[in-house]
Amino acid sequence: MEQMKNFTKIFMVAIKPTIEDKLELIKKLVEYATSARRDGILALESVANTETNEFLKKGLSMAVDGNEPDTIRELLEIEMDQTSTRHKGNAAIFAQWAGLAGAMGMIGTLIGLVAMLLNMADPSAIGPSMAVALLTTMYGAMIGNIFGAPVANILGIRNDEETLVKELILEGIMSIQAGDNPRTLEAKLLAFLPPNERESQFD
Repeated sequence: MEQMKNFTKIFMVAIKPTIEDKLELIKKLVEYATSARRDGILALESVANTETNEFLKKGLSMAVDGNEPDTIRELLEIEMDQTSTRHKGNAAIFAQWAGLAGAMGMIGTLIGLVAMLLNMADPSAIGPSMAVALLTTMYGAMIGNIFGAPVANILGIRNDEETLVKELILEGIMSIQAGDNPRTLEAKLLAFLPPNERESQFD
């Protein structure tokens, strides 16, 4: 029910994504790591207060507040899992629409065929009845295969992309709190990306 109320918002996610640039995110995390190693983790307090990415803001705030690494990881992973579950539920709505559209199209076809058979004695009624039978199948296929299924697939892809971004943030926060070398952090985060997308700021 909640997903249906947010139908327009969910659909807009598919056609107008707001996924963060992963290379820019890695660069930002490396800068935070450099600052934390040089000036201490508390130096990131002002950064945490102004950070626009809510997931990153939460992670930085917990690190600055001195929470244990296991606690930070657990809380962020719970949020990741819950967000992914919601996104999968949103995608499932459109997948169900795709299936229902095809089923409704077939029902319309059967109704049209029944009407045609009932009017076999009237040749002038056969054409319109056949048209109804064929059009409902066509509309069902169009709604399911041009709208429902593609949107469901796109939402699934968006979920995977957002999950990857949050995994980068999670590992970045863990490394920053542990005081890892910024070069090591960058190498770790770049490993999440395909080889052709990796670009080191230290080269």
